[in-house]
Amino acid sequence: MLHVYKQVITACFLICSVPVFAQTAPVLEQEEWSSQYGIQTLDNKYDNESAVILFEKRRIEYVDVNKDIVAYKTYHTRIHINDDKGIENYNKIYLPVASNDDIVDIKARTVLPGGKIIELDKKNIKDLKEDEQLYKIFAMEGLIKGCEVEYYYIYKANFSFFGREVLQRSFPILDSRVEVVGPDRLVFESKGYNQVNPSADTVIGKKRFLTVHQENIPGANNEKYAALTASLKRVEYKLSYNNSNVSAARLFTWNELAKRAYSIYGNFSEKELKKVDGLINSNNWKNSGNEAATVIAVEHFLKTNIGTRDDINEPNAENIEWIIKNKITSYQGIVRLYGAIFKQLGVNHEFVMCGSRDDFAVDRSFENWNNCDNQLIYFPKLKKFIAPTSIEMRYPLFNPSYIGTNGVYCKNTVIGNFTTAIADIKPIVGEDYTQSSNNIEARLQLNKTLDTLIVKSRQLYSGYSAVFFRTSFNFSSEENQKELMKELVKFGTSSEKVISSKIENKEMENYQGNKPFILDMEVNASELVEKAGNKILVKIGEIIGPQVEMYQEKPRQFDMDVNYPHVLERTIEFTIPDGYKVKNLNDLTISKVYKDNNEVAMGFESSYTQEGNVIKVHVLEQYRKIQYPLAWYEDFKKIINASADFNKVTLVLEAK
Repeated sequence: MLHVYKQVITACFLICSVPVFAQTAPVLEQEEWSSQYGIQTLDNKYDNESAVILFEKRRIEYVDVNKDIVAYKTYHTRIHINDDKGIENYNKIYLPVASNDDIVDIKARTVLPGGKIIELDKKNIKDLKEDEQLYKIFAMEGLIKGCEVEYYYIYKANFSFFGREVLQRSFPILDSRVEVVGPDRLVFESKGYNQVNPSADTVIGKKRFLTVHQENIPGANNEKYAALTASLKRVEYKLSYNNSNVSAARLFTWNELAKRAYSIYGNFSEKELKKVDGLINSNNWKNSGNEAATVIAVEHFLKTNIGTRDDINEPNAENIEWIIKNKITSYQGIVRLYGAIFKQLGVNHEFVMCGSRDDFAVDRSFENWNNCDNQLIYFPKLKKFIAPTSIEMRYPLFNPSYIGTNGVYCKNTVIGNFTTAIADIKPIVGEDYTQSSNNIEARLQLNKTLDTLIVKSRQLYSGYSAVFFRTSFNFSSEENQKELMKELVKFGTSSEKVISSKIENKEMENYQGNKPFILDMEVNASELVEKAGNKILVKIGEIIGPQVEMYQEKPRQFDMDVNYPHVLERTIEFTIPDGYKVKNLNDLTISKVYKDNNEVAMGFESSYTQEGNVIKVHVLEQYRKIQYPLAWYEDFKKIINASADFNKVTLVLEAK
């Protein structure tokens, strides 16, 4: 995770908090808690919803306290419960907080259909800590169908001048409101994503209010091949101006982030550079031949010899001398080490910060530094990347969820005698679809008793398709490797009757040249053969392994995302036993292809030829793009289901 923006905030904090008000305690707006409130009548269109959120209000308030700025957050909601699933979802409430001392107020109640109100007894509020996050939890009493749950809490939040609020969730929301409130000198800006209304900015007295109001937000379905979090309606906000500053310059720009990143990752002491020169000489990197080979050699050495973790608290963990000596470092430290090595080698490189397609990405027009948690190093000459903090990735691969998003590229620039960086916001481009493949080469024949299929198969994984397997066979325990091997053998055969198996090219060095990770095996699979009277049924389609099916009753909501562009090619040879013929060979022929501007965008095609008693089947499935628009959903679904249809193909053999 990137921590550059936190250091910049520290530098800007005093600037933003001057002048301050002479107060010692915050004055916060309290939420109204009506003593008379009946059950709300809902439109019939919500009858099939398990719960409906009637309103949801979030308020983030920045308050001057002595010489600091403190942030408080208020969350207030009311939910109508329709059925048992709704009760299950809201019979226990979890409220995330920073610490017990930060709670200002918590209230909750159940409103029954007859008008009875059951207030929360604050003695029943308990603490729960999971993954370093503290929660206040309590049970809502008396929940029945048709009741309503209401609660709010105010707490001191972790301080940041950047933020986001995700408005959409699994249940529909009738009314949603987000308010960012602060002293009138602080000017916040916001931007809505996924069709969210623009904000309104108002000054009332000495406070400035930034408000986003959204109505009738539909419940979100967790759909297959969708980047759910990234697709949800949300609003992001940031501090852009401080009207009390002498300068009216915009705050927290992309250029400021690039400048700060370079100051951390691109500046080194003479002692550090001397130590790096020794490391370079001892590994003979200067004589490695070409730039790609140099990058590969440096990356492989560091990921093999330097332990890198994000939770190291050692104060020297970013000092290059200490890192080389102790062979361990933090994420920030390892990026500094890469930077120093490439600087001394004269390899042109740029530090890149980015988000992810899975959740939140960099937006050129809105500088939310919270969306820059991921780090890459880009080589302009090669037009390739490395992922310095990801041990499982090797040049030119990195987390595929970054592909297709924008990155903040820190481009070096010289001002007088001073070297710094400016931001270049541009897309992060991944490898061509042909570089990631999941292929199968299989030869099948029945045994002498015609009740078992002898499968001789090679599974070949390249590019991103190989990452999981290489990582597992290099960094997991021997026991886990054995379990994975068993699952790989069962994939496409459903059998554990292994005659032989071996793995090729599992070493991380095989990413160079994109050598495939290979499983070579021979299996006796009685599971793929059935007898029905005088017929023999051979489940040839199962050789390609289990496939996803896409059928849904509700209309599709979100675009499709396939993680990374890739191709799947399978060749299957089946020898027909003497005295038999195949009755339904045409079942092997399927063609579902979608073209965009006369170029294949995605497709599934299977065909066969017959030479004597040998059936040769060729299957090609491809996804040349990483994302597909919602308008293409029906065609996308047909292609996904075509692979599932092939998986179900069973050859019917009859005696001649």
